[in-house]
Amino acid sequence: MSAGQTLDPNVPGIGLTGCGIISQCLLEGAELAGIPIRAVCDVDREKAARAAQRVGARVRETYEELLADPDIQAVIIALPNDAHYFAALQALDAGKHVFCEKPLTTSAAQSLEVARRAEASGLVFQMGYMKRFNPAFSAVKQRLHQIAPVTTASFRLTVSGDPVLEGPGREPSSWHADIKRAGGGFLVHSGSHLLDLMMFYFGLPEAVWGSLRRDASGNEYTNSFMFRFPDGLYVSLQMVQTRARGLGYAGSTWEEIVEVNGVNGRLAARGADWMGKIPPRATFHPADGEGPRELFTFWESQWAEEMKAFVTGIAEGRCLGSTAADGYRVDYVLEQLKRLENESGALELRYEL
Repeated sequence: MSAGQTLDPNVPGIGLTGCGIISQCLLEGAELAGIPIRAVCDVDREKAARAAQRVGARVRETYEELLADPDIQAVIIALPNDAHYFAALQALDAGKHVFCEKPLTTSAAQSLEVARRAEASGLVFQMGYMKRFNPAFSAVKQRLHQIAPVTTASFRLTVSGDPVLEGPGREPSSWHADIKRAGGGFLVHSGSHLLDLMMFYFGLPEAVWGSLRRDASGNEYTNSFMFRFPDGLYVSLQMVQTRARGLGYAGSTWEEIVEVNGVNGRLAARGADWMGKIPPRATFHPADGEGPRELFTFWESQWAEEMKAFVTGIAEGRCLGSTAADGYRVDYVLEQLKRLENESGALELRYEL
């Protein structure tokens, strides 16, 4: 049982598969939200035991055993990216609600299949795009109407890194650094979050152009894109890994900036780490000139908020975060962006869902 108070005595039994780094963030979120995790499993028994001890859960020997547990109504999939496809289908076949870490799968075709199965199942399927629940980025979404009509927007991410520009690439130190297993590098791991935020704010883009560059290891270390939306809005996305240190307002290794300009004001959000441990910032510059105004004064955990949304969504019978269909759309756009390494000109985006 977690340290907090449960949201409701009828909170569904939740199981976790995959006890790596990201699962620690999700377990922390569940603890802060007072949501019990009843069972865990991992191929690494020691990791599973540590996770179980942390939250007072049972250890299941296999994922199949976890899914067969009658006390489990929902599962959190925190496995390596290339395992999401089969794990998600197994959970749906077992009649379980699903929280799946991003990306949905490592190919748009597989993601489309999972999304269609999820929609047909009637079960809640929520993607792990936690930035929708980050207080700074969600504050921008909530106030878009105050600056409307929106005229321009930009999403920028700068991360301290060490691109390998010459010679042989590095051997992957984990599945996360394995381009094939992860489905990509920097663009997939971090760009997927920005794409989800962009679609959360503005809907689906209809075209994109730009460029990306890979280093010797195949990692997309610099990316620059322009998206066109059906209403004529243009939105830029820029991502770069640099050897610079001391980035942004916190002097960290991470600087994330979202800026949205409108006829009636300007909104900006900034983050200093992907985990959300450093309090983010958001400001509103209104048309009346009395700004900037801080948009929130109380920092809330993005991990706790997305776990609350998952449980509340199950109770309400609807997804309150990114859906499986959203996951497919992000994965589809990611595939198109990779084409821009070798192609020029605009790519029309044609979604199947």
